[in-house]
Amino acid sequence: MAVAAGDYRAAGNALVLWLNQDSSIQNWAYDSLAYIHYFHLGGSGEQVRNPKTPLYYAEAGLKQNAKSTFLREIKAKLLLEQGKDTASMVMLRDLYDETKDQTYWWDMCFVEMARGNVMGCDSMVTLALADPKVADKKVRMEHIAAGVAETVNAKAAFIYLQALMLRGAGDVMASANALEAALKEDKDFYAAKQSILDLQRMYAQQQRGGR
Repeated sequence: MAVAAGDYRAAGNALVLWLNQDSSIQNWAYDSLAYIHYFHLGGSGEQVRNPKTPLYYAEAGLKQNAKSTFLREIKAKLLLEQGKDTASMVMLRDLYDETKDQTYWWDMCFVEMARGNVMGCDSMVTLALADPKVADKKVRMEHIAAGVAETVNAKAAFIYLQALMLRGAGDVMASANALEAALKEDKDFYAAKQSILDLQRMYAQQQRGGR
């Protein structure tokens, strides 16, 4: 009921109470609590982003099932939030090697970009786009501040990373063109649409400032 109503705090509280009374639900309750606190209670409605709570539940769940890709992915992303990029990268590399899921390759590219290793990120993106089957694959993304989770065409996802790198280099026009190319691959790509809006707002502000 709480989840259906969008009341994730109530859902989390109910799960904690249930978990304390019935240890038999550990195999799925920790997964749910980790995700609720990572995604649903970490968005724009929260005054403070607290990565410690979902990390606690993710680690508790991993004690029950150390191979859980779901919880390892959440933990890797939470470690990155805490600035532990090396530990995050190790986990993502292991996940990719085990599953060949393009989501983890995309995440590794993002970590390299966040580290400032743009050349490394660009090389990894180029390698991903060289895969003749890249357009048939998918990448999962969570935009926590906006409360949006999406699964997008992998080719679009990697072109989007190119757009971010171009924007970081100050080439706004090339970045906009890359974003348009990403949307041609996946017309519902939320992050690409938002980035185009951001560029349009930036351009409008520059125009106003130049008057």
